[in-house]
Amino acid sequence: MRVAINAQLVSFGASYRNAGISRYTYQLLDGLGRIATDLEFTAFINGAERKDAAGSDVGRARRIQLVADSANTSGPFGRIAWEQFRLPGQLKRLGADVFHAPANVLPRSIPCASVLTVHDLAFMRHPEFFRPTRRYYQRVLTRRSAKAATLIVAVSEHTKRDLVEFFQINPGKIHVIYNSIAPDFQPFDPESIAQFRAERGLPDPYLLYLGTLEPRKNVGTLVAAYARLRSLIGANAPPLILAGAKGWYYEPLFRQVRALGLERNVTFVGYVSREEQPLWYSGAALFVYPSLYEGFGMPIVEALGCGTPTVTSTTSSMPEAAGTLARLVEPDNADALATAMYHTLYDDAVRARTRAEGPDWARRFSLEDMAQRYSDVYREAVALAKS
Repeated sequence: MRVAINAQLVSFGASYRNAGISRYTYQLLDGLGRIATDLEFTAFINGAERKDAAGSDVGRARRIQLVADSANTSGPFGRIAWEQFRLPGQLKRLGADVFHAPANVLPRSIPCASVLTVHDLAFMRHPEFFRPTRRYYQRVLTRRSAKAATLIVAVSEHTKRDLVEFFQINPGKIHVIYNSIAPDFQPFDPESIAQFRAERGLPDPYLLYLGTLEPRKNVGTLVAAYARLRSLIGANAPPLILAGAKGWYYEPLFRQVRALGLERNVTFVGYVSREEQPLWYSGAALFVYPSLYEGFGMPIVEALGCGTPTVTSTTSSMPEAAGTLARLVEPDNADALATAMYHTLYDDAVRARTRAEGPDWARRFSLEDMAQRYSDVYREAVALAKS
């Protein structure tokens, strides 16, 4: 059976794009290349990624064929045009049995069974976080795609509930498959962490946020909570490291830090490479992720996998990612967030438990488990299309 996958958003090299859906899709391909199966996979990739893709683990996988289209799909308009108009013909020529769209949107016509992954419906739940054109595009095409798909994969129970609520999708059509966490998100030995801190000029201890700087991530509330934390601890409070690429509407964060007089205490380090992220997590005394809405909340599991005490939000899917290990706080309450940060930072029992149980929790989200579950969904979709 031939499975075709739209992997246009995957960044195979070191890039700020290697996050979110790009990372999810790469790890799905990586997992599919590892499991024992009789399925054959064709992944359509961005032509600009051809060289890096060939040298990757995915590029060397025996059952995965990487196809780089000649069309210019580097920008969103070219990618959308390819997806909607060229891809259906390629699927027909390939003789695909099932097509997997890993990012909310299917082509306008599909000559085979289809599986659609929906990560979140933030554009429905929080439209204020999106520019009007993107909000309209996502609303129209995601709704149409969800209704047209043979089967849907939601990356959390929360996303499944949103699909039922906003688009009236039959819950029996939706499978929940959590995203995977790469196996290198695990604790490092003290010597490696000390060396990493020395090389990067990082203090010991430090507090960490790692994610895109954009309104949905609620970093402004984190900065306000950190100012309150400093009033609780005093001048010896650990500094706050804000790691991640700039999204949209990030400028108010820099103004907020200046207005609070925290320029010496809050550091923006910019994009952190995928390879170094486990060290950033492992070196932190506390990871704080106060996002307002997430489809899954991958950084939460990554931090816990590295044995790092974590504070995150009570909203959307984040309790699913946190399990019983992370401390949950209402994300719009800066005082409560500061208090949670204080108690988690100085609770030795929490630190010991996270170090002991975090890696086991993260192993529940393995590449192989996710890939096997998707393989089962692909087979089910083909059977349904034939029935």
